[in-house]
Amino acid sequence: MPDDQKNFFTVYLEGHEGHQGNVLAYPFVAKVRSLISVLHALERAFVAAPKRKTDFEIVGANKQNPTTLDLKPVPRVPAYDPNPALAWGIEQMRAVGEGKQPDARVPGDIAFDLAKLATKESEYDYRAFWINGYAEAVRFDDDYRANAYIVAKERARQEAPAAWHVGASLGSVVGELKKVDALDAENQFVIVPPTGRAITCVFPETMKDELGKFLFKMVKVSGVLHYGEESPFPYRVVVRDHGLEAYPPRQRRRTMAQLRGVFAGIPHETADWNALLNGE
Repeated sequence: MPDDQKNFFTVYLEGHEGHQGNVLAYPFVAKVRSLISVLHALERAFVAAPKRKTDFEIVGANKQNPTTLDLKPVPRVPAYDPNPALAWGIEQMRAVGEGKQPDARVPGDIAFDLAKLATKESEYDYRAFWINGYAEAVRFDDDYRANAYIVAKERARQEAPAAWHVGASLGSVVGELKKVDALDAENQFVIVPPTGRAITCVFPETMKDELGKFLFKMVKVSGVLHYGEESPFPYRVVVRDHGLEAYPPRQRRRTMAQLRGVFAGIPHETADWNALLNGE
């Protein structure tokens, strides 16, 4: 483990007794990935930049319960110090956990992501999840989730005064297919539309074999679109059979006859060259 506490922070995940205190790999990786994603979003808000400027090096790890991972921020661009943005981001996380309003630069979608970060997919995934390193621990538990939802809904109200209606409708959405997860009870894949927020898509078993050819490509997904109160865009799609296709659809190449332009459809006639040359 590093000696300099100022240059790294630690992620903790306490294993559930149902697994003899061992931490499950999938929840651990998922939480670390979500945490880093939120930190990148907070950094972009802090420096007002469209792209992240920080990567995280693994500088320590410990299997003993709770399982820990030490992460050190390092710059992705020259002459950039990632520590102020990271310290500010963790400060905003802590404010949310204490039931306070974070900085005005923290938008509603980041607050919603913080609520998701504190949400367990299963009671047996882990017992506790928190981070430490710059000051007091930030614990992502049920209280944190409730506080984050309060902040998120208030920010959403401020950012979009219009009330979005909760419901579902038949339709389609376009985005890049980023991830496929067929390990759980529901077969799911994730697309990211141009609006930026990921959409979870539940697909039928008959579609499983064809998903590989669409991975990391733009697709059109058709089915039942589900809408929540926090956004005008769908957050979930129940995909109908044959409801996945490449976008834009591949166009068939035109034949030479179709490329004749304004003369297309006019029957071809053989010229009488003797008559033309003799002036007839």
